[in-house]
Amino acid sequence: MRWFLPFSLLLLVSFVGVMFPVSAPSVTGGPIVAGDVAWMLTATGLVLLMTPGLSFFYGGMVRTKNVISTMLQSFVALGVISILWVVVGFSLSFGDSLGGFIGNPLTYFMFSGVGGATHPDLAPTIPLVLFALFQLKFAIITPALIT
Repeated sequence: MRWFLPFSLLLLVSFVGVMFPVSAPSVTGGPIVAGDVAWMLTATGLVLLMTPGLSFFYGGMVRTKNVISTMLQSFVALGVISILWVVVGFSLSFGDSLGGFIGNPLTYFMFSGVGGATHPDLAPTIPLVLFALFQLKFAIITPALIT
């Protein structure tokens, strides 16, 4: 019963994503460079390894009874931030500017328009979805570093 509310919110977000049509990106950059893609995949994997490493580090700094709780904070942040990033985080960070301070949350809402094409400003030689994935890993590790 205690999982009903989080599960229903996740289900609601999933259904909202289905209701918004995916539009093709209006602007595309140059060709995809295989070396850049390989390096970005490697760097993304290395950044992803920082989260469990940090949780083990924090787990070693607390008493035995608090290890699981401390490590779980990092992994729960991984799940929550991933969902938030797909829904609105990427749009707020890299969407069309609203007053020069923050991005429009509807530009890439639910990752609409984020696909395998390149973007001339954000990622001219790699797919935009790979750029978004790389930035997601840093969004995940940031709250884990703060705790």
